[in-house]
Amino acid sequence: MKKILKKYSFEIIVGLMYLVLFFLFKQKTLAAFKEGTVDLLKMLPIFVSVVFFSSFIALFLSPKSIQKYMGKQAGIKGLILSALFGTLIVGPLWILFPLFGTLLKKGARISVIGAMIGAFAIKTPWIPYAAGFLGWPFIIVTILLTLGYAVIEGLLMERILLFKRG
Repeated sequence: MKKILKKYSFEIIVGLMYLVLFFLFKQKTLAAFKEGTVDLLKMLPIFVSVVFFSSFIALFLSPKSIQKYMGKQAGIKGLILSALFGTLIVGPLWILFPLFGTLLKKGARISVIGAMIGAFAIKTPWIPYAAGFLGWPFIIVTILLTLGYAVIEGLLMERILLFKRG
């Protein structure tokens, strides 16, 4: 029982806060709960797709394949490719955490996942739209800097997290 309480302490605290708020502000709490439920239902198809995609990776991509393109063997090329891949990600980032977890378990480097997350700031479909307002030189410099920072971010994450592990 103690283990369950510790593992799910955040969820339990949020649930208790909702309960307290329900008694203090019944209408507002019901409205917030309703809106949250609607948002969750909207995200459910995307989440299910990512879970299936993660399962596909777990079942059909060997650790060797993941390590070749996303592991130590991939080197700087793997980091740059992962940063470029990060620009193609659409939707909320939190939905992809199970996928990132699967990739790490299969042998992807921490830096590769970090670079993907860092490059997520670039929204590829929005580039022409943004360029219309800010100009192509501004957008190109922004993209290059963001990709560079994403690679640096990934390398720093890996160095810090591996240093902590000892």
